[in-house]
Amino acid sequence: MRDDFKISGKELLITRNNIFSDYGIPELEKNSYVKSPFRTSWFGEYDSNISGYSYELCKLTNQNQLHIITASIVKGDKRIKIDLNIFELNEKLNSIAELKDCDGMNFHLPPNDLTTMGLRSDDYKGPPLFYMLFLPEYKLGKYKTQSSFEKEVNKLRVLVKKDMTNIDLFVKRWYELHKPNVTDREGNVVKKD
Repeated sequence: MRDDFKISGKELLITRNNIFSDYGIPELEKNSYVKSPFRTSWFGEYDSNISGYSYELCKLTNQNQLHIITASIVKGDKRIKIDLNIFELNEKLNSIAELKDCDGMNFHLPPNDLTTMGLRSDDYKGPPLFYMLFLPEYKLGKYKTQSSFEKEVNKLRVLVKKDMTNIDLFVKRWYELHKPNVTDREGNVVKKD
């Protein structure tokens, strides 16, 4: 058997992007997440600053909490980085569309970024060595042949689809680890009344 099977960095990037856009986003949409309304957010366009693709999806709950999921797929990495953060808005919104004229950048800057939870990395209990060695992550594993590459792609596809279908389990875990910052609609932290 020959060990000369190679996939270019560009093909790996496109493969991971297709997995998230074709299998992750539809499951998040079924869970009421929508394309971020903020005027500064990215949604699948190639971003030369990170040499990859970024996505931001949001959900507004009945409790006036804003759930933000970001995904980054960067060239030169085998991972899909998926993060979750939750905020309590200080004013009642009737619809997430009311945020369309807002910047939204402050939701990703300190102190708000301190409550960001990386899915399949920041949410595990127990010693990090255990989950690093044994638990699945959003990453293409080792491959030496076309068939082993396809097997890794399928494994990642199944994991992304399953986790985005069950995103509420990650939301529940987020609440075990964090408390939402109270912010205005631009993401500026405000004191709770």
